Amino acid sequence: MTHDPASPIAGLHLTFDPKPSIKTRRALGAEINAFHARTMPLDSERFALLLRDDAGKLAAGLVGALFWAWLFVEALWVRDALRGRGVGRALMAGAEDHARTKDCHSAWLDTFQARDFYQQLGYERFGVLDDYPPGQSRHFMRKRLRSTPYSMAARELSVGAIIP
Repeated sequence: MTHDPASPIAGLHLTFDPKPSIKTRRALGAEINAFHARTMPLDSERFALLLRDDAGKLAAGLVGALFWAWLFVEALWVRDALRGRGVGRALMAGAEDHARTKDCHSAWLDTFQARDFYQQLGYERFGVLDDYPPGQSRHFMRKRLRSTPYSMAARELSVGAIIP
């Protein structure tokens, strides 16, 4: 490495780890979360919507996360035999409904294969990484879930009006 951020600071040593363990990644994540807790408290919730067949085998599913009044669709998958039958659309609608009950104003996701599907659901592209993966583009998409965005100031004013 040509740039060593530790070189001007006594007692710090930079190392390169080509295969960081889950323990290392979790430790770094914990430090980032601790910083956010001090600067921008995080109220988060993870959830999954899972469709299983009679044998209990996964047929489709969605994993989502709610952060700072946004729904993030982390993963959506539908078994090949079920595609085109409204299953993905129903999972997305269920996730969006759940997010609305938790006061989320918007949703976002990223995709490189299903842009048209998400556009049909009302998502719009707000960013793109070309050649990620090579020869394709990763699209970042968002959708407004309610007509007015969440506003802490507005919420505080409405609470203040009710409770003197």
